[in-house]
Amino acid sequence: MDEIGQIFDRVFKRIFTFSDKAITNLINGLFDTDYPSDSQIEYSNRENTKADLRHSYSDLFIVINKKWHYHLEAQMYHDNTIVMRVFEYGFYHALETRENDCTLRFPEPVVVYFCNAADVPETSSIRVILPDQQEFTYTVKNFAYLAHNIEELNRKKMIVFIPFQMVRVRDFLIPDGKARFLTENEIQELKKFIDSDILGSIKANLEVGNIVLDDYNQLLELLNKLYQQIMLQYQRKGGDKEMKPLLPGAMELPNDKYRFRIDELEAEVAILADEKAVLADEKAVLADEKAVLAGEKAVLADKNAVLEGRKAALEREMEILRRKLYEMANGSEGL
Repeated sequence: MDEIGQIFDRVFKRIFTFSDKAITNLINGLFDTDYPSDSQIEYSNRENTKADLRHSYSDLFIVINKKWHYHLEAQMYHDNTIVMRVFEYGFYHALETRENDCTLRFPEPVVVYFCNAADVPETSSIRVILPDQQEFTYTVKNFAYLAHNIEELNRKKMIVFIPFQMVRVRDFLIPDGKARFLTENEIQELKKFIDSDILGSIKANLEVGNIVLDDYNQLLELLNKLYQQIMLQYQRKGGDKEMKPLLPGAMELPNDKYRFRIDELEAEVAILADEKAVLADEKAVLADEKAVLAGEKAVLADKNAVLEGRKAALEREMEILRRKLYEMANGSEGL
């Protein structure tokens, strides 16, 4: 996967750190479901992605209200073999989450494509033949992102997908992998698209309550990351290095530095917690050794007491014997 593909993939995975409300709206939009906005969202089999997008998720499985399982994959390019991997991932997820040993319940899958919509079929399927020759068809829904305009995304409350409108910006600036120079009118139209359609949609969804404030801030951050990456690629491909920024100044958010610092502090806290656990183990070992030594000391004290008792007895016996010897000696002299 190329550099721009990687950043889009990481942004896709990062959006699943958004609020449960935002993700519930996304699931409803992708699968035509109607889960209430206060549904509980849980994730299975994933790693953590920090604010700087350094880490990645494993296969993304979402569980709604502890019952309904969904599997989401993202592709930057059309891939005929992805359905095989989705089947494989779904099978292992069904194994891990089975309620009994005789039933495997696969999650409902979707592959989201951020490439040319004309290349993407509505579904992809594989034919599964069992040893007794019974067979069934496993079908995966495909969601061709570029076939759905901003109005539809807003209507279906799929606002967390709005940063991927930058795919349209990339394809406009770098068609067929070659940078193109823009006229002043094209620059203004592109700026209007970003400012009014993309940023305007994010703000409108916040105002009507489809997302929370933290979702709003993160959407702006992710949009800014994609924009910076696209402009860097545009310039590398020979684009206009003097072109003024298309994003308004308000996009230069300070949030990232705070998120990065939080990530750093969390890492330091985790390290300190590990060190504390090691010290606690050492303390426990020392306490055990101290208890053993205390036991040995008690045994030695008991032995010492016995020896002192024997010593005292021997001294008394010796004193008696000395007296007898003295008496015998005196008696002998008298005779």
